[in-house]
Amino acid sequence: MLVMPTQPYSTFYNLQSVLGGSTLSTQVETNLNPAPAAPAPRRDNTLMLVGIVLVLGVVASIIWKYVLNLPVKSAPAASISSEILFSVPLGFTNFYFTNSMLTTLIAAIVLVLFFRAATRKMSIIPGGLQNMAEAIVEALLGLVEGSAGKALGRRIFALIATIFLFVLTANWMSIVPGWETIEVRGYSGELIPLLRPANADLNMTLAMALVAFFTFQLYGVRAHGGGHFKEYLNPLHLIGDLARIISLSARLFGNTFGGSVLVVVMYFLLGSLFIGFLTFIFLGLELFFGLIQALLFSILTLSYITLAAAGGHEHEAESHPGPDFPLSKDDKANEAAASYG
Repeated sequence: MLVMPTQPYSTFYNLQSVLGGSTLSTQVETNLNPAPAAPAPRRDNTLMLVGIVLVLGVVASIIWKYVLNLPVKSAPAASISSEILFSVPLGFTNFYFTNSMLTTLIAAIVLVLFFRAATRKMSIIPGGLQNMAEAIVEALLGLVEGSAGKALGRRIFALIATIFLFVLTANWMSIVPGWETIEVRGYSGELIPLLRPANADLNMTLAMALVAFFTFQLYGVRAHGGGHFKEYLNPLHLIGDLARIISLSARLFGNTFGGSVLVVVMYFLLGSLFIGFLTFIFLGLELFFGLIQALLFSILTLSYITLAAAGGHEHEAESHPGPDFPLSKDDKANEAAASYG
């Protein structure tokens, strides 16, 4: 029996025979549509475009300087210390407001406004800024709970997330075009940059390192009482913990300050090349390094607190597993709601 095709461009043949009460059916399908040819692989011309831009930049710089005889602005002198914008008299002393303090305030305001806008109209199905904020919070919460456990992780989550988001925001804000090139008359009457990267000020990074240091000391005392300080009878432990302050603050300060100086110098050095077009290559690197520095500072702080609560040092982590921190009422309610759902 011939069966008519039920799909376009296909032919079906159905052969039936009855053998000992059983039915044998064979169906053969022949597709008359030829398979489409695979598209030819596209050539990646990124390197060629970069090379063309570099060549054009060199040619433009030669014309700018030697043919047109136009001046090339030099980069400003890099200052390790932050510059004073103005001072506020406080009777017995003066409060000096620096350009790095201004950047710190701007970074804090940006974070507050972002999360305020993300949580202003919350819905069950997130979208837009709420979706982005929830993704950031969930990723950070998973990182903290995966390292410190659920109970302790939720207690220190606010600190770790704040450090990460602040360092990341301050680092990425510093590569905005014009960030360090806008100059004003400072407290001394000289021209100084209006904005300086917050983490390029050693005072800022040292303050965050001290917060991390006293926090993991606090959780160590909470977990083990006065016995937490017995290990400091060994001078090596004391030196090691104090070295954490230096390493946290110096690492973040050095990388941020070096990166900001590199971007500014390259901008002025390549200022005649399409108004610093090639500087965008270094801006991409600074985006990556800014993320790495934020991760390093926050993850190291997290590990220090976890080790202090679990026994203080790596070799004691197994013998002193640390207490099981009880969950708060909110955490218990969230767990109950999750299990019920």
